Amino acid sequence: RARVVAMIMYRRQRSRAGMGGSSVVPEAPPLSEQLERKAMCERAKDILHQWAENPFTSMWDPVFTKVGQHEGIGVLMNVIGAIESATEIETERTIVRQCDDLVSLASTSMVVSGLALTCSIPLAMAVVSADPIPLVSGTLGGDGWDAQGSGVEVAVRWYEGWVTHKSALHACHWLEMILLSLSAGFNFCGILFCFCTVAMYSLYAPTLDSKIWCLVDHYATIQLAWTYPVFGIVFLAAAFPFAAVRVSPVATVGAALPFTMLLVKSRWVSSWGTKAAALQHTMARRLLKIDGGGVGKGSM
Repeated sequence: RARVVAMIMYRRQRSRAGMGGSSVVPEAPPLSEQLERKAMCERAKDILHQWAENPFTSMWDPVFTKVGQHEGIGVLMNVIGAIESATEIETERTIVRQCDDLVSLASTSMVVSGLALTCSIPLAMAVVSADPIPLVSGTLGGDGWDAQGSGVEVAVRWYEGWVTHKSALHACHWLEMILLSLSAGFNFCGILFCFCTVAMYSLYAPTLDSKIWCLVDHYATIQLAWTYPVFGIVFLAAAFPFAAVRVSPVATVGAALPFTMLLVKSRWVSSWGTKAAALQHTMARRLLKIDGGGVGKGSM
């Protein structure tokens, strides 16, 4: 509702200004609200300053995590730029848009966590293969690869050697259940956290100042909307090979491929995250005017 009102006022102001009429200038907030916003702005600057004042190293810097990583830093910079903007309507537009973006991120994270749960819970509760595959199964070549049945004995002996390692299979089952439980736990936590995030920024904080307070006060936990689903996916992918061990050697190799691809792609994700953090570091230094970086009030 606040966003709709803000957009209506903004469009009326531009429409009247374009027709030559008198523009509608929103009233300035009371002095008490101005002082509270200034205090929140200074608090956000102090939080951001402890990371921006040091030379950038990488996204794995503990200080970077302390200030909320990419999500928290982006929120803090938006809050500072919004409060230091020239007009009340611009401040409201920026803060409302930031809250809408957080709600969208949380909604997407809930969908991802829910989809991961639909895989991890059934896989954890259902025994994939209670008994070894029958040795006459075509999966193992039990129906023969030619008229004389060549290759059948080799395939059967290979699989018999695989399923006779009971201790190893039991250990793999333990690892499978631990990884699936961790995946389900992270996904449950992610859904709960995102529910709270959506409710906070859409219902529980209806006024502009309450939204600003929530953004600054929860800067360090916003990153969990990204962290929980990612860990849920990683542990789910890691559990696949251990679950497939009880099916066949071929299934184990196939199930290991998604996790291997995920590990390979993680190098790109780490590189991308470091570049994004370096860009945020430059923007933060300009916003805080460290070493003469940047001019104006949060123009970048």
